[in-house]
Amino acid sequence: MDIFLRQKWEDKRLEYGNTSELPWLELDNKMMSRVWIPDTFFPNEKKARVHDVTVPNKMMHLYKNGTVLYSTRLSLTLSCSMQLQKYPMDVQTCPIVLASYGYTTENVIYRWDGPHPVRLNHVEMPQFGAEVADNTFSESCLENYGENQFACIQGFVQLNRKVGYYIVQVFVPSILIVVLSWVSFWVDHDAVPARISLGVLTVLTMTTQSSGARQSLPQVSYVKAIDVWMFTCLIFVFVALIEYSYVNVVARGAQKGNSHARDRPIELQPLTKERQDSNTENAKHGGPSGKSVGNIAARRVDKLSRFLFPAAFVVFNLVFWIYYSLVPHPTSSS
Repeated sequence: MDIFLRQKWEDKRLEYGNTSELPWLELDNKMMSRVWIPDTFFPNEKKARVHDVTVPNKMMHLYKNGTVLYSTRLSLTLSCSMQLQKYPMDVQTCPIVLASYGYTTENVIYRWDGPHPVRLNHVEMPQFGAEVADNTFSESCLENYGENQFACIQGFVQLNRKVGYYIVQVFVPSILIVVLSWVSFWVDHDAVPARISLGVLTVLTMTTQSSGARQSLPQVSYVKAIDVWMFTCLIFVFVALIEYSYVNVVARGAQKGNSHARDRPIELQPLTKERQDSNTENAKHGGPSGKSVGNIAARRVDKLSRFLFPAAFVVFNLVFWIYYSLVPHPTSSS
């Protein structure tokens, strides 16, 4: 964060009454060092610096009644404990904590100035949209060290993650990979290299994309929304590969069953007119061989898969998007 930290307090020792016609005095850096300043720090700060180009970015106004307005420009990196159960559709609430480092509450007490103490000016980030969280400013986060009590206040900034990037880079490609795995249902089951290559390719591609999507995330112990999506898509392409194995077993099983039937002893029975017509028809079309029966059974499984797989994937999408759109966001802890 790049912030302007403004602090205002009253110091009776600095009253100058009517000795000057100016409503306030503007002090330079040399005079600022001679004025008492509260020792404010950020407990959740990881890295910070004060801007000093071309001069130290500090401002101090001294009013007639001893009120001091002090402003400084800071660049801060603050820690935020995020809850990623709904990632990448999550909303994070990150704290801004200010406290006194050395002065106890007997000397320094903090108060937010006005109903809107934190204002964001044209904040735009690649991954987040930021706004000030409503009704989340607190003045009661006192820090106790032994018998000493130190003043502390905190506010919260709400970060709404932008889903557009993930739709383009994660969700749409994974949907296309799942749809690509269904192409094998239209390929003849005798084309073994084509169907095996297509199934293995989609499984490997889905695995690579899943690992790439989670590469920039911390290793958390709970399941995230993107984990559910990637795992389910991987299951769909894997089951599509297993489906061909089942089709192949069905085709070979029918052929094997028919060959066993041909090895049985021939039972001589009177040849009726219906059986004679049936034998003539079978002879004309090649007969009900095991291969033709297996092909029919295999094609039936493929035709059924053409409807079951897309229907199941559509149902999963409806449940996934509705659930993660309606489930409340976990509360981020500070």
